[in-house]
Order: sequence, then structure tokens, then C-alpha cells
Amino acid sequence: MADNRILWAGRTLHGVDECGTWRTTRDLFEGWYDSPEIKGDNVPRVDSDGDLDLPIYNEARLVTVGGTLRSANRADLLSARNKLAGRMAGRLQVEDTQGILWAEAKRNSKLRFVLVNDTLANWQLRLKCVDPRKFGETRTWSASVGAPASGIFHRGNYDATARFVVAGSMPGGYKLTIKGLIFNVTAPLVTGHPHSIDYGTGRLSIDGAIVHGGLGWGFTPGITPGVPTALAIEPNTTGTGTATLTLLDTYI
Repeated sequence: MADNRILWAGRTLHGVDECGTWRTTRDLFEGWYDSPEIKGDNVPRVDSDGDLDLPIYNEARLVTVGGTLRSANRADLLSARNKLAGRMAGRLQVEDTQGILWAEAKRNSKLRFVLVNDTLANWQLRLKCVDPRKFGETRTWSASVGAPASGIFHRGNYDATARFVVAGSMPGGYKLTIKGLIFNVTAPLVTGHPHSIDYGTGRLSIDGAIVHGGLGWGFTPGITPGVPTALAIEPNTTGTGTATLTLLDTYI
């Protein structure tokens, strides 16, 4: 892993920092490149072979990371231990030949940090990504009334969550269409008060506050990797506006 760099919660786990040289060994870096375990209900078919065909989902991602730290002196080793022990949660970021991917991770075990001598320590910890997805590059597109956006895609291997910021003036609300599916917003769009829509939660926010009752019927599809799609916006009554879509390359 000589060419990699691993960071978590602002601390280096593989690379060089003010405390010394961190080296994560491959046999102590598990769970990042693998897919998570699967979860779902198993319900047998009554008077028939097999089970009912029910949905399956991914468990949380569990990552084990560990290796060595070589420092200039014992004081640097102890400083590194204290800094790492104080971390509870943060972004886990891995830089390798595939680029930079990240996920939010919480500490899922106590820190094991053993001093071998005054300049070398062995360490290990386990992390839990409650959202098992890994994210990469951010991509944005904009569509306005009468001017759809096309060629929308991402380079991951798993459905990405669409997030929108809609600005303009449409007093009767508006419809967003992506992948041919409509999401209907009934709340008025007022100049200077843009709407934020997260397809992951299906919620609408205005000025940072969640709006209840401002949505009509609609769909919130995941954006399929590698398959271009289009985005359109149209008013329910009158007005004009622009929808800015943000996608992250999304991996599992």
C-alpha cells in the first residue's frame, strides 16, 4: 500500500504527518474494498419450493484498519496515540490508484496502540460506516424551464442519490422530471428563497427548514451508474426557475 493514503477524522492512518510515518498493512485493512453483508427477511413460500422474493439491502460497512507508526521519539508516539484515541467519528478517506473515495465512519472498538520501542508502535482499530456507500467526485448539472439538461451520469457502481436546489419564481409549485419520473412540489417557489430537495429522504427544505405538506405525488429514483439520463423542470401554473442537480459518484 506504498502509494496509498488513508485519513480518518482528520488523522493520517497511512502516510506521513507530524507524528511520523504511518503504514497500514493489507492484512489489517479489511472491509473497505469488499461489499457489505446483506440483510433482508427470509420468508418461506407456503406449500411451494423456496422463499418469497423479498427485497435485500446492505448492512453497515465494517472496516478494520491497523499497522505501524514509526516516529522520531517516544514523545511523538505518545502524542499520536492521544490524538487518535480522541477521535470518535469522521470521514474515512482512501486515496489509491482508483482515485479518492470516502465514507463517514464511527469508531467501533477501542484503539489498540502498543509501543514496540521508543520509535515504533503497532496499532489497530475498527470502524463502522452506518451508510455503507462510498463516494467520489461531485458532479452538477442545471436545467431551467424550457431548457432540460441531458447527459446526466455518474461513474460509480451503485445508484446515486439526487439532490436539487431550485431557484426562481413559480407560485404554483413545479415538477421535476428525471429518469422519466416526476416529483411534484406544491409549495410556492419565491425569489430569494430557493428550495432544497433530497431524494434520499424525499424532503423539501426552504431556508434550512423542512417544509411539511409542500409536496404532491412523486417518485425519487436512484440515478443508475453509467446510464445517461435527463432532467427537466416545469411550473405547475406559471413562472420560471432553475434546478441544479448534484450527484456524487457512488460505490458499494
